[in-house]
Amino acid sequence: MKKLLSLILVVSMLAVALVGCAGESEKNDAFPTLTYLYNTNDGHKAIGEYLQAALANVGITMNLENQEWNTFLNTRKEGKYSIARNGWLADYNDPICFLDMWTSGSGNNDVQFGKGDHANLKMYNLDLTKWGYETKVENGTWAETYDVLISTIKSCTDTEKRYEMMHLAEDILMETGCIVPLYYYTDLYMIDDSVEGFFSNPLGYKYFMYTTVDGKSEVIDVCLASEPDTLDPALNSAVDGATMISHLFSGLAKWAEDEDGNLVIVPDCATELPAGVANENGTVTYTYTLKDGLKWSNGDDLVAKDFADSWQRAASADLAADYGYMFEVVEGYGTDKLAVEAVDDKTLKVTLANDVAYWNELLAFPTYFPVHADSMKNESWATKPETYICNGAYTIDAWTHDSVITLKKNPTYHDATAVKMEKINCYLSDEANTMLANFKKGDWLLIDDVPTNEIATLKKDYPEEFVIAGQIGTYYVCWNINEKILPESSELTGVEAEKAQAEIRRAIALLFDRNYIVESVAQGGQLPASSFVAMGMTNPDGTEFYKTANSTTDAFDGYYNVSKEAHQSNVDSAIEVLEKYYDLEK
Repeated sequence: MKKLLSLILVVSMLAVALVGCAGESEKNDAFPTLTYLYNTNDGHKAIGEYLQAALANVGITMNLENQEWNTFLNTRKEGKYSIARNGWLADYNDPICFLDMWTSGSGNNDVQFGKGDHANLKMYNLDLTKWGYETKVENGTWAETYDVLISTIKSCTDTEKRYEMMHLAEDILMETGCIVPLYYYTDLYMIDDSVEGFFSNPLGYKYFMYTTVDGKSEVIDVCLASEPDTLDPALNSAVDGATMISHLFSGLAKWAEDEDGNLVIVPDCATELPAGVANENGTVTYTYTLKDGLKWSNGDDLVAKDFADSWQRAASADLAADYGYMFEVVEGYGTDKLAVEAVDDKTLKVTLANDVAYWNELLAFPTYFPVHADSMKNESWATKPETYICNGAYTIDAWTHDSVITLKKNPTYHDATAVKMEKINCYLSDEANTMLANFKKGDWLLIDDVPTNEIATLKKDYPEEFVIAGQIGTYYVCWNINEKILPESSELTGVEAEKAQAEIRRAIALLFDRNYIVESVAQGGQLPASSFVAMGMTNPDGTEFYKTANSTTDAFDGYYNVSKEAHQSNVDSAIEVLEKYYDLEK
């Protein structure tokens, strides 16, 4: 696959190639001071301190700034930062979920590709003629190239071509240098051995509805994170919020465990998950029948129109939801009308633009959950128990903001008899030391974070309760693409300036010792990351997607040689590039 793409990139990526000799003529200045933004957390701080030290070794000053979680999220989304910590977990098991978030209109596009000054920068090439498409763009904007490529991938039904184009998309993405992968995630948490019936999925969601504590099912006390930014299914974009929403709402499908403990997608509000019917124009239509007796928590009947209206809302430009683009697979996306219709109260029909391999997983994703009709009229409905109408296994019984959210078993849930745990107290904190102290006292029976400096001890003292679970995700550093990092004396502008900055960002990525980060800082069984698309994603032939990433080299897997032996040569290469632009006071 690498060889197949290499010829394409010779032509298609000239516009984002190295600056070469142009940089050598630049006047040398000190590197501008950077500010690294992270959310308040000991582990993130420790990684930030390592990055700070690594840059200081070559004369680059980087200050650290921490923000509370929700403020941090919004600062990144608004592009009010220069460089920041970031992480991305798969929303479903397909590489496109790591790639479509970087389109210019995506709410998760924290790098600001195609936004601000970058929106008008014409420097990207795209040639899809190799795969039978007429698309060939020279010196186009991000929207004219990357956005078009992602849209083409989503409409492609040829699996081999689709994966080859996804590799091309990651090549283009990584060439910008704006995404610096550090490690592939593991999911670290602690769960008391008195808890049975608990499970989690590869997206990091935790499920408590079938748990017991010492064989009892009255209440379980847990701590996932701090105050959620939102508990509106359409607006949430955080893993902790998704965990709570998955207890509070019921979609057409859901995650579950089969008899052998394997994770599967099964019907929830739908009676079954049928195959789609192909139409003559290439679209695919699915028809769902809702289960009998579905109710909202206030006693109202839940009908097919609730799903249709909720999907229209979630995908609408007016709502501008971060995950609104996940409806791009539905015919009519981008217009005022998605191709979703309530045929009658129990029948929902939806037409996709083309066949989508991960469609059932989308149906189990919170953005596809229904929202009560009256709630959609009230912008603050999801902030207090008295207006929080839902249809899942639980309702919100009480909410003391910044302290605890109490979930109570919902008697109107269609599968209430299967729900064991009566009450879940979700304590709100992002202080890992506080979490661990409460776990050790037996007050909180699951905590979703631990202090980094305690990991070695916890592995030893709590071998059964300290869990390192598999998780499809990547921890990375991201740059704001509109941040100017050239020396003040630089005379480069426009395309040439961005080419230089891309080269500089890629060089800085070589300075970081990913093995040191995972072994001495993170300490959670993570693996050094050489690509953005996480390990765990596979090509059609079963090979790992990340191992076949980067069509320009066969020398190592991915975009960075992350072997221990390569670190010093990586640093030397980085310094060689940086000295073209800056005076480095090492």
